[in-house]
Amino acid sequence: MTGAGQGGQPPAAPLQPPEGAHSIGGVPEIPIRARFEAERRLEEHWHRRWPQLKDLRVRFHAPFAYVEATLPDGDDQALFRLKWTGHRDRLWAFAIWLASKDTYERSMLPSGAFVGTVEEAMDCACGLYLNDISAWKLPRQRSGPRH
Repeated sequence: MTGAGQGGQPPAAPLQPPEGAHSIGGVPEIPIRARFEAERRLEEHWHRRWPQLKDLRVRFHAPFAYVEATLPDGDDQALFRLKWTGHRDRLWAFAIWLASKDTYERSMLPSGAFVGTVEEAMDCACGLYLNDISAWKLPRQRSGPRH
């Protein structure tokens, strides 16, 4: 609704964050450097671990990074969402796309944590959508026994 505010006064201007602040309406925004790093790491991991994907796309909005891909059959598929935690240790909160609910749902990674690296998130989602259970094994489980 537009027009005059209470008592015929014009509506108040929305509050603006301070110059240089990284937020949208009080929601922290992912810093540019973290965006570039996440995209770079996702692309490298895509080519190294999931080359059967025809394409991978990342879009950012406020504290979220949305990752979708073109599957081997040519279908576009939302995969997962990452939420910026603000930690320098490069951990992101993970939510898987559930087509049955038409939404993202906060999920646990194979490590048992709700936060992890972008690579762990990609492996978890691609393991599901590409039906590759080897993606859910922890790194120490992937290696052979020590001699």
